[in-house]
Amino acid sequence: MIKNKSTKVCAVVLSLTGVLGGCSALDDLLAVDAPSQVVASDLENPASADLLVSSVANEVRCAYAYFAAASALTGNEWRDVSNNTVLNIWDSRTHDTSGYGAQYASADCGNTQPAIYQPQSRARWIADFTLELLDGWDVADVPDKAELQAEVGMHAGFAYLMMGESMCEVAFDNGPVVGKTEAFNLAVTRFDEAMAAGAAGDVLNAALVGKARAQLNLGQPASAALTVGPVPAGFAWELPFSDASNVTRNTLWNISVDDENVSPAEPYRGVQYNGVDDPRINTFYTGRDHPRTGLEIWNSDKFPNASSPLEMASYAEAQLIIAEAEIAGGNPDAAVAIIDAFHTAAGLDPYGSEGEATGPSDAQEVLEHLVLHERAAELFLEGQHLYDLTRHGPGGTGIIALFPAVGVDDGFGGQYSNQICFDLPATEFQNNTTLVGS
Repeated sequence: MIKNKSTKVCAVVLSLTGVLGGCSALDDLLAVDAPSQVVASDLENPASADLLVSSVANEVRCAYAYFAAASALTGNEWRDVSNNTVLNIWDSRTHDTSGYGAQYASADCGNTQPAIYQPQSRARWIADFTLELLDGWDVADVPDKAELQAEVGMHAGFAYLMMGESMCEVAFDNGPVVGKTEAFNLAVTRFDEAMAAGAAGDVLNAALVGKARAQLNLGQPASAALTVGPVPAGFAWELPFSDASNVTRNTLWNISVDDENVSPAEPYRGVQYNGVDDPRINTFYTGRDHPRTGLEIWNSDKFPNASSPLEMASYAEAQLIIAEAEIAGGNPDAAVAIIDAFHTAAGLDPYGSEGEATGPSDAQEVLEHLVLHERAAELFLEGQHLYDLTRHGPGGTGIIALFPAVGVDDGFGGQYSNQICFDLPATEFQNNTTLVGS
């Protein structure tokens, strides 16, 4: 299989210290209250190009891992079994814009919980900052300028994509509040810029899949399918991790395996097709119960250790996008062919074995299977399910139900709510001069 292994694993906190020359400058760069207003003149040197590009990759790596954890816990894949008051906020889908209930806004890389606003804001800012610098530098000073622009553009696209999928609304670069559509359009723009810079190989394929994901979110399935058509079988862009520190560990492993504070939610236990276990969602009871709650601790083999990689883009995702586009275009049988390819690879019986309509297939039935089974299995714990809830949940096609349902007792004195996106936090309104006082 094609596996990206090129990203250097090192915390941006470490990698930038030498360039910035001290912790005070570093603190300024990493302050997220107004990430677009940072002045970092020490970095405006072509000699810093490679370091900046590596730092962008590391920031996106961190942001995406913590976003995937948020997607898992707020998006139905995980359940809090620990009665951890912080994790319970994520699990119960109840978030405030300030104070203790605003964990999505205050948590950051290195924390033992998901995180949204800080890592995503920082990743987006440093990516755009680096692109602006690269654009102004001469090829004579940065010989691999085009290659670096392509890589940073791809990562910038994913930074905007994350913000669109997680935030209810966004505000960029001291600007006004806009809808998530603006974030997706900017993601498409950054991916296009990466391709225009000459992206090739895995960087190109990652940009194609990322762009198609944004197009699908924009309600453009046919365009999305055309975008990912060239992505080769076996492609996977993997985000690497190491056991060096909290910042470099795979946070999904840390929360679920090391801390044992969450378990795969009940719909992800014992998943089968036609009576056969689906190996893509291999979840199991560990034989242990949580010491505080007595709840069973379940786990999966998705991330067996702190260094387990996380896929951010893949051929499998590309095929799922094409399948969804085929259904939208009135050709569900083409989608069934893709589903059958997934089933063959997983050792499962072909679609129709559970009594689904075949020849010609029923479009709605195929879509429901694609969303509820194939996307859930192929993209398990990869940061996709939260926005699938937006596209196909109660506010979308209605295929996916919120689990547990709104109003159900969470077992810890609260109730489940319906917040599957995150409002702009109070800090944005306090620091964005366009919004101050609004």
